Order: sequence, then structure tokens, then C-alpha cells
Amino acid sequence: MRIVATWWMFCCLLFSTPCIADPFAIITKTNALPLLTDTQVKMLYRGRLTHINGTHVQLADLPADSTIRAHFYHRLLGKSPTQMQAIRARQSFSGKFIPPYELYNEDMTTISQWLDEHPNGIIYVPQSWISDQVRILYRFSDGDSQ
Repeated sequence: MRIVATWWMFCCLLFSTPCIADPFAIITKTNALPLLTDTQVKMLYRGRLTHINGTHVQLADLPADSTIRAHFYHRLLGKSPTQMQAIRARQSFSGKFIPPYELYNEDMTTISQWLDEHPNGIIYVPQSWISDQVRILYRFSDGDSQ
């Protein structure tokens, strides 16, 4: 059963919308945060890092049904949305982690609005979505994964 679920997830990611083939970037609107390293990005999204240079960081996530979200976590951590949900549930239960804020829409207007309201907020987006109104903290290269 697990093999079937894994195969189905792989097929969904492989044949889903073209925009998720874009490399990802981690963005913000603040100048208070430094550029991030590969390790920092992974630790942030695994829930093991909440501050960068003494500044508390607030994470946002795209909606749970987002194919972009599924592709991001698979590419960054090698985890499916279900695996990430289980990891975060354990962390939340133990009091070690506050999960990212889940946005209600998967568009740059919603993301930009959330970043305006959360000065230390960061979120991942396909690089094709980036505008000159945001600051890039990290860019995935073609070879980046787990």
C-alpha cells in the first residue's frame, strides 16, 4: 500500500502544473534578515530553527491542497505533505514547534499581503512569482534537494 501511495505522489508531482517545475526561492519583505544557507532553510522548515541572528522568524505555508507546497517539501526535505503533517503534529504536541501559518490562497497577492502584515515573515515561492517588492533570502539551484 505504501508503495502505491508513493508511486501515486510521484506521478502527481511529475505530471502536475508546469509552474512547479520552477526552482523555488525563500522570500521576505524585511531587510532585518540575512541571506539564508541551505542548512538554515532545512532547519526552519523542519521546525528546528525559529530565530535567525536573534530575530524570530514567522513561516507561512501555501494551502494544504497546493501542488506547489507538495513539490516544495518533497524537493527540500524529501517528505510528502502527509509526512510533514505527522512531523508537525508531533512537534506541536510536544510544544517544540508552532507550525507555519497556512495561507488561504496560492497567489502572490495573498503572499504579499501576509508578508506586509508579518514583518519577519518568510515563505517559499516558485522563482517565476518573484517581484521587485520582495527580498530573496535563498534560491534553490537545480541540484538542491534533501
